[in-house]
Amino acid sequence: MQFATISIDGLSVHLGLVLPEARILDLTAAVPDDEAFTSMLDLIRAADRGLERARRQLERIDADRAEASHVIGLDQVQLQAPIPRPQKNVFCVGMNYRSHVEQNARARGIRPEVGEVPLFFTKPTTAVIGPGEPILLDKRLTRKLDWEVELGVVIGRGGTWIAESEALDHVFGFTLINDVSARDLQWRTSQMFIGKGLDSYCPIGPWVVERSETVDGSGFELICRVNAEEHQRDSTANLIFPIPRIIAELSKGLTLEPGDIIATGTPGGCGYQLTPPQFLSVGDVVECEAEGIGRLANPVAPWSSHRVPSAMVLEATR
Repeated sequence: MQFATISIDGLSVHLGLVLPEARILDLTAAVPDDEAFTSMLDLIRAADRGLERARRQLERIDADRAEASHVIGLDQVQLQAPIPRPQKNVFCVGMNYRSHVEQNARARGIRPEVGEVPLFFTKPTTAVIGPGEPILLDKRLTRKLDWEVELGVVIGRGGTWIAESEALDHVFGFTLINDVSARDLQWRTSQMFIGKGLDSYCPIGPWVVERSETVDGSGFELICRVNAEEHQRDSTANLIFPIPRIIAELSKGLTLEPGDIIATGTPGGCGYQLTPPQFLSVGDVVECEAEGIGRLANPVAPWSSHRVPSAMVLEATR
């Protein structure tokens, strides 16, 4: 099953279940008294009970006309980031594909090195935006705005000191993340936080695909296009540190909670790695895609068009 966070009237936020033929079942409207369907976070916290109730709603669509009345077209809703306002920073893994390690070394004139443990950093919650929302280019700060398609992991069951052999049992599902990066800010110090954490630098979406027994996150082919021109394509099977290892290392002494999000790293093909280097400009459109998940597209807009992120407006009206 695929779950989305949607806005229908621009104010209220509902939980939706994505259906074939570009349709979506508004779970919040269909079962307003079910607390598991209030939001994506509530569904995640409800764990198996929530998923089972969602399956029952799915089975009733064809049999119950009343249920079908809450099925609407995707073109009638605004997709939000699956979790518009995460409870804490988005966790990110750097240098987690050999293609990225090698191309980074070549572009920067350094030796390619693969670490013994994952390289972690974070993006603040204010960086999170959803499908279609603009990536903001502030030329006072950067002239080297770049793209990075990544597989996102959404934690379902929390914990600390999670064993690698049990890590996948803690995964609720998968999504797409664009680890937008201002390279000139990123490289001016040894800390990447500012270069990767400004407002709008963490597009997430279009929805969350529930993890099943047969899906461990290693079979997704990630693609990134800028203005329809492909720049990145690689399989998550090529992660240096696979998802179970990432979760095991991150949870050592750090409590992961339901709804936490992890960006697992990007393959080679970033703008600064091209010959000549290529960076984002106002008017560009960045598309991140993976078969089995979907497509996340965001335009690039000038900082002058900055507005309060929709997640903050929606949160304030709830």
